[in-house]
Amino acid sequence: MEKKLTAQGPRDRKSYTVTLPIEWIKEQKLNKSKIVNLNIVGNKIIISVNKELKDRVTISTEDYDHTIIKVLQGLYRSGINEIKIKIINNEILEKIIKIVEQRLIGYEIMEQRKNYLIIKDITKESEEEFKTIFRRIILLCLELSESKDLVQVRTLDRNIKKLSNYCQRILIKKGHDEFTKIPFYYLMLDRLEKLSDEFNWLMETEYKSNKKTNKTQQPTKQEIIKLLRKSYELFYKFNAKNFEIYQEQTYILKNKLKLGDEIDKKNLHLHNLARIINSLYGDIFILKYDNLL
Repeated sequence: MEKKLTAQGPRDRKSYTVTLPIEWIKEQKLNKSKIVNLNIVGNKIIISVNKELKDRVTISTEDYDHTIIKVLQGLYRSGINEIKIKIINNEILEKIIKIVEQRLIGYEIMEQRKNYLIIKDITKESEEEFKTIFRRIILLCLELSESKDLVQVRTLDRNIKKLSNYCQRILIKKGHDEFTKIPFYYLMLDRLEKLSDEFNWLMETEYKSNKKTNKTQQPTKQEIIKLLRKSYELFYKFNAKNFEIYQEQTYILKNKLKLGDEIDKKNLHLHNLARIINSLYGDIFILKYDNLL
């Protein structure tokens, strides 16, 4: 639906108005005494009659003793700005402090008492910040994939998790100028975090068994790293011909690594890496195909 803008006020302080469809007004039972919500998301304006999402919540660790990391990450990603947490013991308190420090950019513990604490967001997210950090996450994944240092891999994995959480929070709170692609950016961030996990676990497996990737597995790992780097290049300079070539290679590699009756931990992680990268190429096409139009 297209609507014409109407200028209002003097030239130096001009604003614009637009009328709302009368059918929608009647359907929502609106009149001049009512208030609607107006949100700017990228290059779109969304008008709704629904109440805004809650900005603050209260939870108890008695309900989420073993799942507190998932709960806090979920609330953070969904855009909640203040969380009051009822504490049942010091052990869970230490866990919460660690989660906030290591995974939730912008969250700070602003008040701490004997039986509760309050976490607040003290940052201002922006869409431009999203673009910079999104690129940084992919580069960190590449750095992690090529690292041979377990300590560095663990550090990079933590950073990727923290930055991925932050980017997903920005998508929910601030949106993106490509509004319809927000779910696919969110999904791609999730895949990048899973790639980081798999590379980390592969390195952990090698470290615990005191064995490096064997001669059969090493070329496979290098092929995975190459395809990950090509995905980065395609994301920032999409080319249909190269997409066809490398996406097909991920599909072939994924099928080649299908697990047999005997499961080797390293092969399991290599298979998962190939499978996730194959899906990652699908995300890239959805996000970048219109560059060809």
